[in-house]
Amino acid sequence: MKSFPLSLAMIAAAFTLAPLVLVSTPAAAQGNGDYRCTALPAQVQAAVSTATDADQIQRAQRFLQSGNQLCEARAEGAAARAYRSALRILGASEVRTTAPTDIAQR
Repeated sequence: MKSFPLSLAMIAAAFTLAPLVLVSTPAAAQGNGDYRCTALPAQVQAAVSTATDADQIQRAQRFLQSGNQLCEARAEGAAARAYRSALRILGASEVRTTAPTDIAQR
């Protein structure tokens, strides 16, 4: 009977911590402001808005949607590849801005 109070305490702790996990999850799912999930989609959308070929626009939008879904799944590398493919289809080039937190390339 001594294990009953301990297991009850564990259950109470789990119910206490559950709301904290639910509150912190959406922030982590947004990609934490990663360049690949913030700047690249914006560049693709800008390139789509200036494109004139309907076929290219449709193909690029598919890659854009795929990239957005990959960012939601926290697969930033795969999302970046999808966004860069969309830029390539549209004939646009990626513009990389350097953030103060970026590590210098050697």
